[in-house]
Amino acid sequence: MNKTILIVLGLACALITAAGIMFNPVSVARRQLYDKDPDVRCHAIRSLCKDKASFPRMRSLLYDEDIIVAINAATFLYMSGDKESIPDYRNLLNNKEPVIREAAIFALWLLGDKESIPEFKKLLNDEDIKVSDTAELALEKLGVPEAEIEEAKENK
Repeated sequence: MNKTILIVLGLACALITAAGIMFNPVSVARRQLYDKDPDVRCHAIRSLCKDKASFPRMRSLLYDEDIIVAINAATFLYMSGDKESIPDYRNLLNNKEPVIREAAIFALWLLGDKESIPEFKKLLNDEDIKVSDTAELALEKLGVPEAEIEEAKENK
């Protein structure tokens, strides 16, 4: 009889623990990062502001097909100071969407990535004025001399 009670209590404890994990807001939000609905993914990104374990998934969302999800992920990561995202942001400097290129410049600038300066100089002549303006501002904020910026603009 004692064995049976212990087994039943053990199973009950396991179920209670599993239920607690299943309904943990962080666990729920982590699962929502994979949801088909972009609004749900965006909500999950905002819900996980201090959860460093979610950063790898957030980095993959930088390439999400939904631009809003990608922008939310980019904002979340650079505001969290995630320097591991720098290679991803550099890749996004060549994205076909101007808003993604602009977000990548902004993120790299705020993360203080001086290694991206040559790429920023190329983007001074981007077809999208917001991208080129953001690249110029990033170069200024990263301490590139004005003469060097002007020279890069002239070298199309």
